[in-house]
Order: sequence, then structure tokens, then C-alpha cells
Amino acid sequence: MTEGVFERTGPVQLLLVEDALDQALFLRAMLDSEHFEVTHAQDGLRGWEAFEAGDFEIVITDLNLPGLDGFDLTRRIKAQRVPVPVLATTGFTSPGFAESAYRAGVDGVLQKPVDAAELLQVIRKLLPGRVPEPVRPPSVFALGAHPGDVVQGCGATLAFHRAQGHEVMIFILAASARGQGLDRAAARRAADRLGARVLIADPTQDEEDVTTRQMLLGRIVEEVAPDVAYIPSLADRVIGRKEAHRIGRAVLRDMRAVLAYPTPSATLDFRPGFFKPIEPYLETKLAALDALNASDPDPGLGRAFTRASARYWGRMADFQLVEPFEVIKEEEE
Repeated sequence: MTEGVFERTGPVQLLLVEDALDQALFLRAMLDSEHFEVTHAQDGLRGWEAFEAGDFEIVITDLNLPGLDGFDLTRRIKAQRVPVPVLATTGFTSPGFAESAYRAGVDGVLQKPVDAAELLQVIRKLLPGRVPEPVRPPSVFALGAHPGDVVQGCGATLAFHRAQGHEVMIFILAASARGQGLDRAAARRAADRLGARVLIADPTQDEEDVTTRQMLLGRIVEEVAPDVAYIPSLADRVIGRKEAHRIGRAVLRDMRAVLAYPTPSATLDFRPGFFKPIEPYLETKLAALDALNASDPDPGLGRAFTRASARYWGRMADFQLVEPFEVIKEEEE
């Protein structure tokens, strides 16, 4: 249990209490820098035990936790001789829910999905001088076998990242999905719609030249140093997309936040564990798909299919429109 914060140096000691592993993964990715040392507890009781044993400067907790919920956890923390700031996260939008959290003693309530810029702004306000302004914005990396894979699979999520001020890089490994040659200008127009940079490898005409493409991708990842990465799912009928997944897994194996998106050729083995609400960014995604379809129309990249897919997955996640992702963990090789 902390005894106070006086001229503390080094990373901010932060306790994250979150039972949803996908949400915890995203929050850790936001906070995983030289400025934070994050301890994660998966329920309220473990969170309290970690708090008592640790020396934390701030706590971020979900409110709807199994066992000891976020309200009671906050009350326990605030009853200590030197209370520690507590931020609550919740998927509930009812004003009464937030009011109950404030009555329990939280110092702020953040709506899920948590906005990275807002989170850091609140932490800076609660811990003055402990978290400097970022030297560079967070970096996001998206890998695809073909341009349409990235835009259809995670285009709206990439638009969300750009709206948050994140740098977005798209890396394309191969030519067009139809094998008719790649319209590089269309790919760049689509990336422009998303506010992203795009690099197209296509280093040789040999689709089996995996080593060359993996080495090239490794150099790009080293340069970009992404905080979050998106790759195609392995659950796909197209060999090139499976290969892109394997190359991505190999190059990004040391990253904590890697998520896999589906393509129109995804199989029933695609099992998402994270759903990103995309309603404010759907039109941006559709504009990017229009740029790709202008030269070579593909029904799998069409507006009707895209809207239907977002609604289908949204019903599973209790949102209106979403993009689904598998959460990739290193130990799941």
C-alpha cells in the first residue's frame, strides 16, 4: 500500500484491475512505455491484494468486476490513510451509473472503449509532473496480403487511430487479391482516405519468396516501432493471407498488442475476442473502399457487404456497428 507520493521518480506505478483480457491488453498497450509500470489484476479481490502489497500511485479499475466490484474496491482504496487516485472504466452509459461511481470515491470515469489521449490527459491532471507530454504520437501498424484486406478488415479502426492523432502505417505484402496486378495509385488513394501511409512490398514476382518479404517487414517494423499492430487472421481460405499472418506473427512476436482481422474469405474458425465500435468512422472506411473499387470493383469490398458485416458482428457485441478482432497472444503459437 502506498505511503504517499513525494518527488517520485521512475515509471508511474499503476494498478490495472480489469477482468476482460482484451480490454486489459489495449489499456496496457496504451500505457506500455517508459513512463508506466503496469500491474494487472483480473478481478476486484486480486486487485485489492495487489494494492495492499504494492506501492501504487494510481489505480484504473473496471466497475463491473466479479466478486469484489469496482465500487467496493474504490471505497477500500479511498479509506486508506493516504488515498490513491482511482479512475473507473465502464461500458455502461447511464448517468446514474457514473454518479454511483463518483459517490464511491472515483476521481474520474472513462467510457469504454477508452480513448488513449483522454486517458493520458486525466492521468497527467491527477499526477502533475509525473507523465510528460509524448515525444512522438502512438504508432499503429497494419499488415495485409492485399490492399483491400487491410481496408475491409480494420479500415474504420485505423481511421479511429488517426482521429486520436496516432501515426498509421499500412504495409502490403503482395499484389492484388485477384492476381490482375496491383493498382498502386488506388492503394495510395485508399490509404489517404484513412489518413495512413502505405508501403507496398511486392519485392519479386515470386509469391513464395517469404524470406525476402519477412526481412523487409522486419526492417519496416523496426523503423515504425508500433504500439499496436493488426494482421490478417489465420482462419482464412486464401493461402496468401495465411502466409501474411504467419509472417506478421514471426516479425511481431515480441509485441503485446497484436490483433487479427477477418477478410471476406475468412472461415468459421475466425473467433473474435475484441469488438471495436466503428459507427463514427464507417463512412471513412467506405470512402477508402470506394477508392479501391474505382479501378477494379470487388463485391467483397463493396458498401453493402461492408455495412452488413459491421451489423452482423455488432449484434454479437451489443453494438450497432463494429469491426471484430482476434486477440493474438505470444504463448498461443
